[in-house]
Amino acid sequence: MSGPRRKRSRIQKRPGITRRSFLKGLGLGTAGVTGIGLLPACTSDNNTALTDNRTTPSEGPPSQNVQFLHSVASGDPAFDSVVLWTRVTPDNAPENTNRTVAGRVDVFKDEALTLFVKSVNFQTSAAKDFTVKLICDGLEQDTVYFYQFRSNGKTSPVGRTRTTPAAGNKRPLNFGVVSCSSLAHGFFNAYAKLAERDDIDAIIHLGDYIYEYGTGQYGNVREYEPATEIVTLSDYRTRHAQYKRDEDLQKLHERFPFITIWDDHESTNNSYRDGAENHTEGAEGVWEERKGFAQRAYDEWMPIRLPEAGNQSKIFRRVQFGDMVDLFLLDTRLFDRDIEAATPVNPTDGVASQPDRTMIGEEQYNFLINGMRGSQAQWKLIGNQVVFHQWIIKPGLNNPAPAQLGELLAPSGLNGDAWDGYSAERQRIINALRGDDGGEPIDNVVILTGDVHSAWVADITDNPNQPVDAVGGYNPLTGQGSVATEFVVSSVTSPGLDVPNQVIESIRLTSPHIKHVNVTERGYSVLRVAADKTTCEYWAVDTILERGGSEQLSATFDVATGANRITQQGVFPVDEVIGLLGV
Repeated sequence: MSGPRRKRSRIQKRPGITRRSFLKGLGLGTAGVTGIGLLPACTSDNNTALTDNRTTPSEGPPSQNVQFLHSVASGDPAFDSVVLWTRVTPDNAPENTNRTVAGRVDVFKDEALTLFVKSVNFQTSAAKDFTVKLICDGLEQDTVYFYQFRSNGKTSPVGRTRTTPAAGNKRPLNFGVVSCSSLAHGFFNAYAKLAERDDIDAIIHLGDYIYEYGTGQYGNVREYEPATEIVTLSDYRTRHAQYKRDEDLQKLHERFPFITIWDDHESTNNSYRDGAENHTEGAEGVWEERKGFAQRAYDEWMPIRLPEAGNQSKIFRRVQFGDMVDLFLLDTRLFDRDIEAATPVNPTDGVASQPDRTMIGEEQYNFLINGMRGSQAQWKLIGNQVVFHQWIIKPGLNNPAPAQLGELLAPSGLNGDAWDGYSAERQRIINALRGDDGGEPIDNVVILTGDVHSAWVADITDNPNQPVDAVGGYNPLTGQGSVATEFVVSSVTSPGLDVPNQVIESIRLTSPHIKHVNVTERGYSVLRVAADKTTCEYWAVDTILERGGSEQLSATFDVATGANRITQQGVFPVDEVIGLLGV
């Protein structure tokens, strides 16, 4: 999501898309190893063998004063393992670069910590920013565990986590889905409300977990650490550390395992493989180095399981939940993304529709399509950073020199930072879902998206403005022609789209595949996946300007098994933007 874009001066930044420039661009004017005994062991994420016998001291008398200021977290669960994370803060940590800190984590089956499962020793140092990340394996499938870290006589808060169902298990699943938490814009009440729930299996975080700006550059409710825009490895570590001290985020991490992907603000605004809009080469260092700093800090501070050990630049991966869900997590930012197109997309330059233009690249495309085709799960979820479905303002402008009526009626892209700016690769994915690439069709695909700080619900189709589905079109009354569905979740705190209401209304009027829009609410979603349907609930908090407040169910939408389209809406909210029912 475009945040502030820099001016020539580094002192002040301006909003990404002003109402005047946006309307002008649209032509609308100015608007493991077995341990002692029979208990299976945990292993560290670098495959170091660790003991699991709690009766053998893993730490002697306290040798230094430490604290667990950043609580605990877990993530990337599997049927037999889960990532456990914490950060141990020793006194004068920055001045003691050669210091190491040792300790252990104890794992239990009950919150009272009486049903002991295993222990594992750890050692960390300044080289890892004193973070600790262990892959704890040998666990039972679909089981809740509790864990606590210990070091030098101090104990961390108790964390709760859960392994996934194993193959053959097809129980219903519930996911909390969140994105875009700008600390400077307010308090994380959405996280707090999610942490109060008892019906969540895991949290899917779709990116913009942190923001890179300095104090006052983008939001002014809370101040940042450091106060300047983050550029160096120390900067990124410090910003992650500040976020991990937020009490509401801590509560959510302590309660449920996270499954995360980064978006742009974990590095900097509108980043891509070879650069970023919010990066000045030279003045802010070398892009490859800055990107590497951001990726390293993310790996250190997030409970993520890298798909390739030691490769901090690759995060696209698959998380399996028995026979009910396969979750495919993409990287549409840093792995193989070309520079973004203009917003709004310029239909006369043909950039967005270039066939060799890539958002995810060949390796990631094959990971996604081959993985979904080989999946035995009933539902295939795609965790994706940027909006996949079309935002259409003027139908028929996708090709500057249309040769036939079909091209003339093709939809124009609007958001150059999203899949609208990479339309050929998007069409390739749509073709694969339909089976037009020579492979089998892929059913029951649901795309989960963040980035745009607003809620959107849409069917996925080639051309929403072509009413004949038999020739690649879409029937908005029946949903025929749709190959998948997309739920774009609202932000935790980040501000809604800075575009005029009439633009949103125009998008709705010319985009019959879009079933719901809300650009004002902040909150989270709950995705409920069952054998007969998948349901997305939109929950809105009433304030972000102070901690606390209430929440309400704003909207719900269903996708029936085998339908590949939005089939039912349980709540019919009034869209605040355009005053129409969300249908």
